[in-house]
Amino acid sequence: MSTGASFWDRKYGRRGFVYGTEPSRFLVEQASGRLEAGEEVLTLGEGEGRNAVWLAGQGYAVTAVDYSRPALEKCHRLARSKGVEVRSYLSDVMDFELEDARWDAVVLLHMHLPPGKRRMLHRRIVNALRPGGHLFLEALRCDQFGRRSGGPERRELFYSAKTLRRDFQELVICRMVEEDRFIESGEHRGWTSVINLIARK
Repeated sequence: MSTGASFWDRKYGRRGFVYGTEPSRFLVEQASGRLEAGEEVLTLGEGEGRNAVWLAGQGYAVTAVDYSRPALEKCHRLARSKGVEVRSYLSDVMDFELEDARWDAVVLLHMHLPPGKRRMLHRRIVNALRPGGHLFLEALRCDQFGRRSGGPERRELFYSAKTLRRDFQELVICRMVEEDRFIESGEHRGWTSVINLIARK
């Protein structure tokens, strides 16, 4: 097991849901009307399942990927409590086989990878989307660096509009918004600088 997995296993192994059980506001606001019931949605770095479970509750066929076993155990517990089903894979997202033209939508929320890995994953996501498929992405932007409301300790791990336009230049950008908003999800609470992107293949 990698040191990264060990870190997240310790974090998610604590009692309760670290980031709560309510889905991302961005995802709730933007997924409705863009996806159809039964479409196949992949959530990468899903964590404890709050977004995957919400998507499953909307009638989508959801697959969640995370490399923390305690996180996925919580995901399935949450799914059972809501009466929905989520397929899951215990895997580092860099090792997971996305397959070409496989998914109607990919959800990537607050995953901050080093630039080389980020570009590689983003390239694979573009290939993995079916024609007409959507990407839903939200991440912390550079203005968040050093703020007490959380985020990576290295500036290179934050995202920017320039970065996203370059990485997803083969997709049609439907929405790109940089904003400061108050996020309250479990232990994460406070004004936060985010960038969110919706793109279509």
